[in-house]
Amino acid sequence: MTVNFYGRIKEYTNNENVYVPDIKTHSTLRTVLEELSDNYGDLFNNFICSAENCLFLVNGKGTAHTGGLDTPVNPGDKVEILPFVEAG
Repeated sequence: MTVNFYGRIKEYTNNENVYVPDIKTHSTLRTVLEELSDNYGDLFNNFICSAENCLFLVNGKGTAHTGGLDTPVNPGDKVEILPFVEAG
């Protein structure tokens, strides 16, 4: 599985994308985020693992109507994490 990071999320990971090899068939987006949080620490976890801060896409489709963090994912999927943009 490949996970792509956009915007300020790259600051937390120092990466644009990462390969997550340990994802099993019938995992969830939550599982992916937990594994990434183990790798990138509390700052990543506190920002990313909140659905209010980010938009999540699995294979190009938003997860808001597919189960949110419980959206099913599989080893060959592409996950994209985009931060919401705030302007003042």
